Amino acid sequence: MSNKTTLSEQIYQELFHDITTQKLIFGQKLTLHDLKNRFQVSQTPVREALTRLIDDGLVNYYSNLGVAVTEFTESDIQKLYQCISELDALAILFCKNSFTTAPLIYELEKIMERCSEGKYVAFAGDGINDAPVITRADIGIAMGSMGSDAAIEAADVVLMEDDISRLASIIRISVKTMKIVRQNIVFALGVKFLVLILGALGQANMWEAVFADVGVAVIAILNAMRANSAR
Repeated sequence: MSNKTTLSEQIYQELFHDITTQKLIFGQKLTLHDLKNRFQVSQTPVREALTRLIDDGLVNYYSNLGVAVTEFTESDIQKLYQCISELDALAILFCKNSFTTAPLIYELEKIMERCSEGKYVAFAGDGINDAPVITRADIGIAMGSMGSDAAIEAADVVLMEDDISRLASIIRISVKTMKIVRQNIVFALGVKFLVLILGALGQANMWEAVFADVGVAVIAILNAMRANSAR
């Protein structure tokens, strides 16, 4: 079927069955490449199915291994089914009591209207339904490992480790990089304008002109290399 939601549901149900019947054993690694070849689909429905399985606790995501099957006993599976049914009931009750017809993007618009001049709104998401909001936000953030293709394409920033705490590192690196860029621009233009004025007054020779060109470029490159140390 061509519907991605239906494909995602089919992949989820089949993997769910394989895990609960132990066709997929504990610790077995599930890769996007293998699952794509098995189901003959794109990455998006496979990622969505794996995300649901992670949420259900049937598989775990390890930074060094990827996605692997969780170990379950028969008692664990029974408790899991009971827990899922109870959570479904609570979710239905919650949605009934807090249902709103305003899409998430309208809520984002309200937040952006309340923001003062010079402030920006960031939004992080990983699903297809998050893509319009990621696009509309001043800074769109997507999860690179388990995020949908639509969310990744719409995002300004992609977190490859799916760790939202990495945003702090990104901000530090960005601030330091922009500081170095400004330093290089001011230094390069300042030296060139100085040598230009000295040349117009007959006070600059050829070696000063060479320094204003090649020397400034070398110094700017060396200064830019400091960005590699940003963490």
